[in-house]
Amino acid sequence: MNKPVIVTALYDIGRDNWDNFKMSYHTYCWWMRNTLSIDNNIVIYTEEKFVNDIETYRKEFDPQLVKTKIIVNDLKDLDAYVIHYNKLNALMNDSLFKSKVSFPDVPEMCKPLYNIIMFNKIYFIHEAIKNNYFENDCVIWADAGGLREDVDHYRGSNWPNLDKLSNMPEKIIFFSHNNDFTIHDKEFYSMSQIRNLQGTCFIVPSKYISFLIEEFNKAVESSILSGFIGSDEKMFDICYIENKDMFYLIKSSWREYFDILK
Repeated sequence: MNKPVIVTALYDIGRDNWDNFKMSYHTYCWWMRNTLSIDNNIVIYTEEKFVNDIETYRKEFDPQLVKTKIIVNDLKDLDAYVIHYNKLNALMNDSLFKSKVSFPDVPEMCKPLYNIIMFNKIYFIHEAIKNNYFENDCVIWADAGGLREDVDHYRGSNWPNLDKLSNMPEKIIFFSHNNDFTIHDKEFYSMSQIRNLQGTCFIVPSKYISFLIEEFNKAVESSILSGFIGSDEKMFDICYIENKDMFYLIKSSWREYFDILK
């Protein structure tokens, strides 16, 4: 892996109007500026309302947008929305499901659009690989709001470090709270606040994206059919325990990924 492209996205799922875990999109855009300050090829998925802000921030660091591709489409046209939304919305409004939820206010238990935008990460990656905007051989997913220190910590960084990246195994790479783990009860685990793999940033060799999509969707569909669901991280955790040989885990705490790959 020596030709990475960064992929990120920003969509309005109404978070600025939530009662809990509320966040303004001005804040998200400002955090996104940190990611946009990195000196690498980047593909950004968004909706029309954010395009001007994203272009303005990115042009600070890539004035001609030669290392930048912005893709605009509607939330309801996203693959995860088309595939999962109706079933997910029905599940979250089901009285039996609600009776089992121990943490009713966390968005992955009560906000289907939150799950949809998180679940669509794999499809954003797939689209970037399929269209080969920058002839990449791997994709680094980076959450729009994942980098939260001062922009000078990130500005102009040639990230990730290609020597580090090329020496990593050609597997699906996640930052994880543990080097290894198992899941004894998928329903309990998915609906708890336990998690291992971090969805904020991960690396997918281009040739493995179809495999990841298949396994991820299998985890989501099986969970919904069984009457439970969890965040994208819980679904990735399920993918990992059933296909450990396809993954490589880097033990870390939250938001260390930038410095680890620097």
